Amino acid sequence: MMIATRLATRPNFVGYSYKDEMISDGIENCLAYIHNFNPDKSTNPFAYFTQIIYYAFLRRIQKEKKQLYIKHKSFENSMIMNTLVDMAPEDKSHYSAAFINVSEKLGELVEKFEAKNPVTPKAKKGIEKFIEDDTDET
Repeated sequence: MMIATRLATRPNFVGYSYKDEMISDGIENCLAYIHNFNPDKSTNPFAYFTQIIYYAFLRRIQKEKKQLYIKHKSFENSMIMNTLVDMAPEDKSHYSAAFINVSEKLGELVEKFEAKNPVTPKAKKGIEKFIEDDTDET
């Protein structure tokens, strides 16, 4: 627990709001893999547990980024976004500066996430495949 708490104060993990989840994941992974430590190979269990915790932190950060991406995409596709875009300019004047700033930041997040994880089209199943095959023949 002390290793995870101390590792969370490193500069590369400082700014995250989900630090408690990171620490919990690190401790959970240590407990899950404690039986794999071999004292014959290494006499430094602190390094072993630090590495486990470090990679647990990285996995949590990736999970949270993915969740943020999903939240943004659902917000982008919602009626709220359409309503704000369709507003008359005089109605959205007090929203515009904050809205533009937030949408630019979230747009950058989406671009980075989609660049790392390209979206592949899902294979069509069932009725979709049948309908597509039927329209290709005509």
